[in-house]
Amino acid sequence: MKNIYMVQPNSQYGNSVYFPYAVGSLIAYAFKNEEIKKEYDFISFFYKKENIEECIKQIDSPFAVGFSCYVWNYEYNKAFARAIKEKWPECRIIFGGHQVNEKSGILEEDYIDYIILGEGEQSFESLLLALAGKCDIKSIPNLMYREDGVFTSTEKMLTQIPHRVSPYVEGYFDEIVKNEELEFSAILETNRGCPNRCAFCDWGNIKSRVRLYNMELVKKEIDWFSENRIEYVYAADANFGLFPRDEEIIDYIIQKHSENGYPQKFQATYSKNNPEVVFRINKRLNEAGMSKGATLSFQSMNEGVLKNIGRENMPLDNYKKLMGMYNTEGIAAYSEIIIGLPGETYDTMKEGIETLLECGQHSSINFFNCELLKNSIMGSPDYVEQYDIKTAVTEQHQYHVIPSKNTVKEFSDIVISTSSMTTEMWIDINIFSVFVRAFHNLGLLQCVAIYLYYEEGIKYSDFYERLIAFSKENPSSVCGRVYDFLKGKYTEVSQSSGSLTCVIPEFGELLWPLEEASFLKVILEYDKFYDEITGFIASYFKDEKIFNELMAYQKSIVKTPYKNSIELSLGFDFPAYFTSVYENNYSPLKQSDCRILIDMRDVPSGFPEYAERTVWYGRKGSKNTASNISYLER
Repeated sequence: MKNIYMVQPNSQYGNSVYFPYAVGSLIAYAFKNEEIKKEYDFISFFYKKENIEECIKQIDSPFAVGFSCYVWNYEYNKAFARAIKEKWPECRIIFGGHQVNEKSGILEEDYIDYIILGEGEQSFESLLLALAGKCDIKSIPNLMYREDGVFTSTEKMLTQIPHRVSPYVEGYFDEIVKNEELEFSAILETNRGCPNRCAFCDWGNIKSRVRLYNMELVKKEIDWFSENRIEYVYAADANFGLFPRDEEIIDYIIQKHSENGYPQKFQATYSKNNPEVVFRINKRLNEAGMSKGATLSFQSMNEGVLKNIGRENMPLDNYKKLMGMYNTEGIAAYSEIIIGLPGETYDTMKEGIETLLECGQHSSINFFNCELLKNSIMGSPDYVEQYDIKTAVTEQHQYHVIPSKNTVKEFSDIVISTSSMTTEMWIDINIFSVFVRAFHNLGLLQCVAIYLYYEEGIKYSDFYERLIAFSKENPSSVCGRVYDFLKGKYTEVSQSSGSLTCVIPEFGELLWPLEEASFLKVILEYDKFYDEITGFIASYFKDEKIFNELMAYQKSIVKTPYKNSIELSLGFDFPAYFTSVYENNYSPLKQSDCRILIDMRDVPSGFPEYAERTVWYGRKGSKNTASNISYLER
């Protein structure tokens, strides 16, 4: 019997790690074939980034080892494969996944024997049969193999597996889940394919129709999650909520949750073409306490950019209505913007961010720097040349993980300039986006900015640009040091010598994205920040009483470590005022004597725990500011 091992290492979040779903699916599919069962033994998965020398000790007489590659494990996989080949030269090394293609530099690596392109189930099964002498390797589509030391390619064609086999239901993860030292997160795939062709995404080049998987099999997987007490489930579907049956799937997940508490949380990449269905899904999840937030994504707000990347957005009127609905129901809803798309400039990005804020997206705009993915339309040489795309190589870090000193470093190609955006613009818009995220979405000056927009007609984007100017003019202030920190980080990245994360020792060992790091840096000097910013904000106000009370309210609602519940006596009803804004049903500020209690009992007292629960877990949906505010009798 020939021993098979599979490798899909993922980053570890605290003590939580994902099952190796991709390679699990390959093994489950292949070993349904009786011929393969006669020839091969599947031995085990490698699913964590552990010391490679220690991993080698766990391998015994390998006939073949398969690797699933993406940006977060590509370099590790190469190092692991090289080590295997050095010890067992006859072992067949098989690479596949989103990070490899027929033009990849991986072709130069002499330790790799086979590369599977695109969806892998059928090709992997056929390759195992070919290696056992059961079929001709040249008949296998989407395969690259060495012939006389040089890679040759078979016919490239669209393949669609006729039926799906679940690694969960077939028991391939039963031993893994017994590891009591870890908590596991699971991938749920109810369909495969995407109707969209977004240039930045590596789904866009696949050109496959969406296939629905057997509903009974989907429910059996959910049963497995529940029985094995899986806390977090992420739907791998490109557009969850696109099909009517997705609501049935959610109802079943909630049913299993109500029976024994698992799964605890569910998250998906939601369809942008079915917003009302997505709202109903998230309303049900929220009522069950299972919601991780709804995606209302745009990537860009500029029509020219959208044309360049092959994308359409929902009408803004619908978006504004939806934001009001989500805010009214208390459901976290976040929007995504990609920095560095072709056709974008500093001004178009600033205008787009302004539009989102004016539509009511105050809780969560997630900004991502455009990454040039190898199998995306944008990654093709013709596209790169057309838009004069320049990239920088940055060390790739996943957020909210503890950086390991024992693993191989991973890297990303980040777009830092195009024909429409210079590198200087790219640095400036990144800083602007962080200021919006840290000071507005995470709550530090959100109330002030909203008030000035509605009562003084000051655009959100103008307010935050002026805040940046204030920071540059006052380099020794808290804001000034945040600006200098960001300027340095993005300059380093643009020169291929930095990363988009950092560790803040006071808040533990986790890696933080720069917007959350900026927020935490302010929290460390919370009182000083508000003392320094008072003069800047006061210049906008004529009514001293409103200014003083608004600043007291603004400062009081931001969650900070060691803060007890706060009572405030006000002459204006700020809680009702801001509630009307969040529900997109603006009502003018009313002068009304009131006494309010801001309940902060849920805020952790220790800095690391505060950062983890309030900033990391709470980054989607205004969890950084108090929501439990009640009126007291005077």
